[in-house]
Amino acid sequence: MSRYVAVIVFACMMMIHAHGVELTPAEKYEQGMAFILLSTSSTEQLQGVELLRSAASQGYGPAQTAMGTLLENGILLMPDAHQAVDWYKKSADQGDWIAQFSLGRLYLGGAISRDTTEAKKWLALAAKAGSSGAAYYMGLLHDENQNVGPDFPTARKWYLQAAQLGNPFAQQRLAELLANGMGGERDRQQAYMWLLVSLELGNETAAALLPSLEFDIGQNGRDAARTQALGVIDQVLENRRAGCHGWKTEFLASPLPPSLARQQICERSL
Repeated sequence: MSRYVAVIVFACMMMIHAHGVELTPAEKYEQGMAFILLSTSSTEQLQGVELLRSAASQGYGPAQTAMGTLLENGILLMPDAHQAVDWYKKSADQGDWIAQFSLGRLYLGGAISRDTTEAKKWLALAAKAGSSGAAYYMGLLHDENQNVGPDFPTARKWYLQAAQLGNPFAQQRLAELLANGMGGERDRQQAYMWLLVSLELGNETAAALLPSLEFDIGQNGRDAARTQALGVIDQVLENRRAGCHGWKTEFLASPLPPSLARQQICERSL
């Protein structure tokens, strides 16, 4: 939503509020978000929080996700990971992938207590809904050094999904598994190709891994990998633009959910 359109929506919501019309949970969510994101008045912003809380208490998933975000990040409220998890669970149970992703992250990172079973449950659902960050975390959960037995074939599957959706760190780790034959066939030319893609998408650490593969695949292999990489980069960038994707922190080494403002846009596409 452009800022001009957002201001119009905000003004309309203010008129509804002024005339005392009973709002639906969806309308409370929209007005609450407008107060929080557009108003410069702390009083109105806190009114926005209460509108979100009311909509969330009525079972409206997007408002529950927003309440979880406010509490997780300490936006207008004291940070409270336990309450954040409670709200995320309510929305995640309704199929909201943003809540599922957020919940899986908290279990994976141990914000309350580390629980890899719960993390896998929620991240898998978010990944199946198209979240590149969730797919990358699923790869990590099946990889080594996660205090669970590694499952490299499954890790490789999830890394491939995240790689195709545009996560450059998933692309690097997928390349490492391909280069070493972990979880499937060894394919150093494909590994080289994914490293080129990862480097092009901003992961400079991928550059250090290229020389070790160059001798093995030879000049012909390098040329073929570069040609393939160009096509893959185009497709990956297209995938990044599809649906609700492309926010700044989605493609980090530790991906984050969309911001509160971006959430509102994403929720409308669910």
